[in-house]
Amino acid sequence: MKRKLAFSVLVFVVFLLLLESAARLLEANLSFVAERPGDKLGWQAEFFASLFDWHEPDPDLLWRFKANLDNPLIKTNSAHLIGDEVTAEKYPHTFRILLLGDSAPVGIGLKSRKLAFGEMLKRFLQIECESSRQVEVINAAVSGYSSEQIVRFLELKGWSYEPDLVILYCGNNDASISGPYSDRELLKGQRLKAVRNFLSRLAVYRVLRGVLAKRISEIGSPGGSLKIRVAPDRFGENLHRIVGECAKHHCPLVILKPPVPMLWPAGLQFKVFTHVTGRDDRLILPDAIVDVLGREIKYCLSEEMFVQLYGQGDKFTRIVYLSAYADSLSPAQAIKRYNQLLKTDSDNPALLNNLGVSLWENGQYREAGYYLQKAREMFVDRQTDSTNPSLVAAGSPFLFNIGMNYLYANGARLSPLEDTNSAALIYLDSALQTDYFSLRIKKDYWEKIDELKAQPNVTVVDLPTVFRENGGEKLFIDHCHPTAEGHLLIARELFKVICGRFGPMP
Repeated sequence: MKRKLAFSVLVFVVFLLLLESAARLLEANLSFVAERPGDKLGWQAEFFASLFDWHEPDPDLLWRFKANLDNPLIKTNSAHLIGDEVTAEKYPHTFRILLLGDSAPVGIGLKSRKLAFGEMLKRFLQIECESSRQVEVINAAVSGYSSEQIVRFLELKGWSYEPDLVILYCGNNDASISGPYSDRELLKGQRLKAVRNFLSRLAVYRVLRGVLAKRISEIGSPGGSLKIRVAPDRFGENLHRIVGECAKHHCPLVILKPPVPMLWPAGLQFKVFTHVTGRDDRLILPDAIVDVLGREIKYCLSEEMFVQLYGQGDKFTRIVYLSAYADSLSPAQAIKRYNQLLKTDSDNPALLNNLGVSLWENGQYREAGYYLQKAREMFVDRQTDSTNPSLVAAGSPFLFNIGMNYLYANGARLSPLEDTNSAALIYLDSALQTDYFSLRIKKDYWEKIDELKAQPNVTVVDLPTVFRENGGEKLFIDHCHPTAEGHLLIARELFKVICGRFGPMP
């Protein structure tokens, strides 16, 4: 019996060796195996893990901040968290806040990290309350994080810091397109990374993976379509997980409902990354996104309004704003050119849009409105899949241009944005809701946050209302990041909430 078993094992091992040898010979003649079609991960994961100097790969969370960074914009400790070193053990008479979130709590766009709302809140609580307790703010926010990464951080590491209060700020990254995988799928894949790395050493595995991926690419499997990083329902589930975690640890939770600007140009934020390549020298952005962002579509953009809203703007903000397609013609020349092109290509929505924008540049708002509306209608009529987020997002610039045209027809005043029934606000808001190529939270995500208002021990701070009542558009640096004044407002609102809940801290 033992001899038969040993012989069977030997035959099986020889078979595997022959199969592996055959696979190696076959692999050399199969170009698609090396190309790995359909195996491209989310572009944010590739971008933050390999190209941004502050970040590095993380086995549990896709990426994280590097440890011990120290510059005017960011400082991290040995635990990869923002700020000074902090002990896991909490000292007596210490009030400890755990701040979870994305790049807004990090303070992206500010001239100094000391202007971020977490830093200011700490000073308010320590100085204005004249507290004898030590206040610690553990800032675990990371640029690019979605709720999927945040809840996982809280479950894996957050409670080791024994916080007395958790503050959450997220949603902008959730409502954006990543690639063929959602964040949930990426994180699941991350857990099997060691197994895949081991198997990838085998030619049999590589050939089978290549054949399967090629087949999926040919038949157009839904798994290869572009997906939103975290869909609204999943976002709601993640919020409930965070609420449940806080309840289990008897820790109050404050959720900051992210504010969002209306006037940032829709569908433009990712364009500056269309030529960026990753570690394998392939474009980071999926081809479907590159194709959309590469269209020659003009925007109703004004240098005067840019300065009015953002001042001179930081370098990156200006690069993004100016990355929109421009034909370099005077308005009159452009009007003439697009009219001529439309004679032979009258069903082209991009040409109709560009004629409308040229008329807008020439101050002919009524005529511009006609062509911009016609361009939008023609684009919608051509769409065959209204559920594909990349196709939906491809239409957001048309809506943005119509909204801006209405705004300028009213004298380029921002007051129409305060009227919920104004045409300018309706179209600009529609552009925002369909803009999955920028990092801006949507109404569906706001609703998931609002649903938690009735939860015990949960406080929701309505920052969109606070911003609207104290400066609106001028409180943003770019597509989602608050100015220093915006951060000050957030810190003040948090200060009121904490003092109201905990009272003066003796």
